[in-house]
Amino acid sequence: MRTRSLPQVAAVALGVLLAGTAAAVPVDFGGYFRSGAGSSSEGGKEVCYRLPGSVLWFRLGNECDTYADLVFRSTLGQVDGTTFKSTFRFSYGTQGIANWEQTSPSFREVFVEAQDIGAGMGLPALEGASLWAGKRFYGNRDIHMLDYGFWEPNQGVGFGLENVDAGIGKFSYALMRIGDFTGYGINPSLGGFNPDLIGGGSRTVSVHDFRLEGIETNPGGKVSLGLDLSLKNNRDGRSTYTVDTVQPIDIDNDPATPPVNVVVRETRSIDNQAGRNGLGLHVQHTQDDLFGLGGFNQVVLKVAKNAMTLRGWGIAGSTEKRTEWLLFDHWVIEPKGMPVTASFTAGTRQAKVEGVTNKEVWIGARPQYHLNNVWSLMSELGYQQARSDGDTLGTRKLAKATVGTQFSMGRSLWARPAIRFFVTYAKWNNAAARAGTVTCTGRDCNTPVDAFGDKRSGVSYGMQVEGWF
Repeated sequence: MRTRSLPQVAAVALGVLLAGTAAAVPVDFGGYFRSGAGSSSEGGKEVCYRLPGSVLWFRLGNECDTYADLVFRSTLGQVDGTTFKSTFRFSYGTQGIANWEQTSPSFREVFVEAQDIGAGMGLPALEGASLWAGKRFYGNRDIHMLDYGFWEPNQGVGFGLENVDAGIGKFSYALMRIGDFTGYGINPSLGGFNPDLIGGGSRTVSVHDFRLEGIETNPGGKVSLGLDLSLKNNRDGRSTYTVDTVQPIDIDNDPATPPVNVVVRETRSIDNQAGRNGLGLHVQHTQDDLFGLGGFNQVVLKVAKNAMTLRGWGIAGSTEKRTEWLLFDHWVIEPKGMPVTASFTAGTRQAKVEGVTNKEVWIGARPQYHLNNVWSLMSELGYQQARSDGDTLGTRKLAKATVGTQFSMGRSLWARPAIRFFVTYAKWNNAAARAGTVTCTGRDCNTPVDAFGDKRSGVSYGMQVEGWF
């Protein structure tokens, strides 16, 4: 008898569901994808550059994988003015090295929302508001050129009420439950889910996300305010759990032969009560059409304490004393009637964890010159530096420059799909090289490239396609 894997069963089930409902419920298909290939000055696969100790990177000509989101949305129907919609999102990533690359898809979204819940309930106070429940990419805010989500408390399952008219702006509330789990990427070859629960889910946090957005402050300018609370909710006693790790083992007791990597299942024990509460604050001003150059400008200040991250999600089981803050500017220009578009960003982040202070700063720009509605010349310049009081390496520095050409569906900075051909040059100092791996490749750049171990600069070149729809 032939058996099917979990991803195969999920795909078949989804197909049956869609086929059975297609006559009654139309399904919209959307998503995001990127894929590329190339090489480097040292040969081999294309190489990307990351600064050890930094949480972000300048992404143009600096992504080394294939990644895609597949989204299925349906309008289920309407009752007394309230419209019910469902969303399913599957995501996957591969190394980008072969035709057949097997992967375990991630089930990232499954939720239902009731739009204009006030109409169906007969409550004018909730007119235009939406009620939702499930697993959702809730309230994501990001700096696209860095691929950095600065407000995305969507690490668990929950519910929310959003876009409630509060007079001065729109109020939203969401509650998400986040558990303590083994790290992403743990070898799942011995079975089970990835990541797996720790201690039977004995340590969890409830994240309460409050937002007041769209507060008009000046012509074309609006302020958003946010409060995130991470409240621990743990069981008593202690728990054990198992985790699979890859370890080098000397199987023949001979130092002359190299060790063999094997999967080892370990049993670990934890204190269920361990953990802290956390607090996060968010202040953002968005100015449309700054200086008449189109686009927008965002200035964002964020503060996080203990078991709350700057991005807005809680950390279950965390006992660290943590204080972080983030300040940055993100500016996109798209002047009308001009062939130039661009994005700029500059910022700084500081984190003090258990008495050790880590600091980083960045500045960069991505200008683009449109030769016509399809063809454009593109570039990106970025500089980063980071320093930690916990070591004596000094300030780590990484500079990166990308030039190339792009073929896209329009003149906008956001025009997609986009087919790109690029060359990227990066240069880093000794402190960065000693702090960890600067050069990497593959999915999420998780594979170090040792060929640059004694280098302080490198060149990558190749092509990439990126799209969303």
